[in-house]
Amino acid sequence: MRYSRKFVLLVSCVSLVTHVAAEKAHAAVTHKTVSPRKKIQVPVDQNKKVPRKEIGSRNNEYLEVHGSGGISASGVTGQQFGGGLMTKETGDKSVSTVTRDFIAKQSPTQSAFQLMKLTPGANAASSDPFGMQFGGGGFSVRGLDASQMGFVYEGIPVTGSYNSIVNPSEWADTENLEKISLEQGSPDVTTPTVNASGGVMTLFTRNPSHNFHVMADATGGSYNMARGFMRVDSGDLGRSGIRMFVSVSQTEADHTRGAGHDSKTHVDVGVVKDWGKQSNTKLTITYGNFNISNYNYPTAAQFKAGPGYNYTKDYDNGTNSKYYKLHQNPYEALLVSAPTKLKLTDQLTFNFTPYTYYNYGTTGFGGVVSEDAVYSGLNKYQVDLNGDGKIGGSSMVYEPYIEQTSRSGFNTNMAYATRHNTLTFGYWFQYENDNLFSQYGRVKANGSPMNPWGDSHYYRQADGSPYYLMASHSYITTNVLYIADTLSLFHDKLKITAGFREAMVNRQGTNSLPGTPYHMGVNTAEPLPNVGMTYTINSHHQFYINGSTAFRLPTTNAMYESTYNGAVTGAANLNLKPEYTISEEIGYRYTSDKVMARIAFFNYNMTNRLVSTMIYRGNQQIPSQLNGGGQHARGVDFELGTAPIHHFRPYMSAEYLDAKIDNNLYVGNNALPTKGKNAVMAPKYQLGFGLDYDDGTWFGNAGIKWVGKQYSTFMNDESIPSYVQADLTAGYRMHNIGFLKHPEIRLNIVNLANNHYLSGVYSVQSNAVATKGVNGGTVAKSGTPSYYVSTPFMAMATVSAGF
Repeated sequence: MRYSRKFVLLVSCVSLVTHVAAEKAHAAVTHKTVSPRKKIQVPVDQNKKVPRKEIGSRNNEYLEVHGSGGISASGVTGQQFGGGLMTKETGDKSVSTVTRDFIAKQSPTQSAFQLMKLTPGANAASSDPFGMQFGGGGFSVRGLDASQMGFVYEGIPVTGSYNSIVNPSEWADTENLEKISLEQGSPDVTTPTVNASGGVMTLFTRNPSHNFHVMADATGGSYNMARGFMRVDSGDLGRSGIRMFVSVSQTEADHTRGAGHDSKTHVDVGVVKDWGKQSNTKLTITYGNFNISNYNYPTAAQFKAGPGYNYTKDYDNGTNSKYYKLHQNPYEALLVSAPTKLKLTDQLTFNFTPYTYYNYGTTGFGGVVSEDAVYSGLNKYQVDLNGDGKIGGSSMVYEPYIEQTSRSGFNTNMAYATRHNTLTFGYWFQYENDNLFSQYGRVKANGSPMNPWGDSHYYRQADGSPYYLMASHSYITTNVLYIADTLSLFHDKLKITAGFREAMVNRQGTNSLPGTPYHMGVNTAEPLPNVGMTYTINSHHQFYINGSTAFRLPTTNAMYESTYNGAVTGAANLNLKPEYTISEEIGYRYTSDKVMARIAFFNYNMTNRLVSTMIYRGNQQIPSQLNGGGQHARGVDFELGTAPIHHFRPYMSAEYLDAKIDNNLYVGNNALPTKGKNAVMAPKYQLGFGLDYDDGTWFGNAGIKWVGKQYSTFMNDESIPSYVQADLTAGYRMHNIGFLKHPEIRLNIVNLANNHYLSGVYSVQSNAVATKGVNGGTVAKSGTPSYYVSTPFMAMATVSAGF
């Protein structure tokens, strides 16, 4: 049922091929003269300044070589603006990009969310500093959370349709990331996503080098953290036009609060085939195997009371459902894509990206169940849970939330370009199969589940079938047609783009819980136009404006009736409307050889805002959604960065956001007076500051993020206060030592001031206290919000080198 053995065999085969290729590439370099087109790969002294005209280009070779063209083995150039927190942008949308100069200096365990937290509008709530927890912590942009955003990894849309959860720990190791881009508004028409009403994050891995190379690093730090990484680049394989890399990493760490231990094995493979001067295919394979324990997310009162809310290391008397081994989260993920660009003629380009994604994993919970009241759907059973031959009393059982997801598809388009016009027409297709189930698992005498995965050693009925707590199977087919046209006028100073997408999604599902509706289905079609314009005055000044639409489907789990203890706790909702957003943006960019600055004014209006939250069924935390009605927001984003000034590269960002709820929230036959309240998870102010120093030998990086107050209920009757976090990097690079190229030692400190705070909202509620309804009477509180907890002070030391 799982990929582990097959994938180990695959990795072994790839490693063998790479080893053979490396020997051939090494021999070729020894006996052949380097061709002129590779002249920037000739080794240079690490202290020699590289001309900016070679470094500034986004496509330069420094992103592909390791230790022979840059000043570090990991691809640092020391020249990118803002310390790698800004790049030149020319499109008609607001975009922020972080690149190697920033990524390579952070802790190698940082998630993509944490790497983007200094950019305008990005609010990253940490769940752990090691990048292993499922979901990666909280992330929002302009007051819209990760479930409302699109995430595209090497052409693969990685957000699940069932629960809108995205998991950055599955993506490439940071040593292999070339850049991460964040569009703070609506997506382009070509972006393969149907849930990006809040923007799009796009990730690209580093291409294999044209030369054979090995890069390795090792990290150790607080909480018994240990990590090792190695990457091997084959170099060009003869005249085949093929080059490849394989990397492997292993990470181990204890929890920073409460009991628990996490481990992660990760493999990245990249293969590039050049078909011609402007044509290529890039095969990306990413695999991760995780054996982690979940953190518990407290309410504000629990956090204030102390660490008692955490999961415990002792099972105690056999009724302790907070024992950490009952909250394990083993899973594995495989991502494969092959973006292909073929330049058919000078005017015609064909793009085709096939992909597949697979994830199988379990979120574990423990619960005490009475033997004479074991429920499956609406049916009640008597089960001898402790095996004593009698019915009576209660026993601890393992209640795993198991999900098996596969999705495959392709995104393809043709682009026809003339002197003044570029026409693009394309089609995106995806089929997703999502199977989610939960059954009563057996627990050992010491409190550990007999199988943490939960797919064996569970209680069975007389016919061999399990007693299901949950059993849904979803089939989602997505078809999106799109067309866009860009007109260039006045010697390319004025560019006008208009596009249109028609998104069509069919969702079918079955629910195997006894007593619940078995089959359900719903079709959705949405027209999505957009328009944009840029005007470039000269090489320094550019204005842009756009108007866009986007939508987001309700999570598929809303289609199913849910039960707990023999009663219906949630009706199937096939009429939950998609979230729809209309946004406008106007911006200005200034670019010179020393300074980049940009400012963007934005506005969006949203109907049927779908807010992702967690609900509790007993001890199980189940992803769910609330329809928050209408919402609008107005704000401004600003960022500024410089090229090196006496080796210093400062960066700053800021956002002002005014996000309001547009209507009252209905609860049964009454309504909460939420109209005019502040939107949840939408801090009014955010500030980010980065300062990088790099003279080729000594280097350092400091990042400070201040986030304003955030509400966690629609009634604004509970919130978390503003907070500030500072992170620090310091390091030293040595000259080449024999076969060691650019050896380096780096110290990363997270939460330098050791501030203790709630860093984000984990579960949103309608109202945290009983409230007088619009129609009179009292609306009972919906529940108590829970929160992410800040990472404490911790330090990590990394040594790295090329070979």
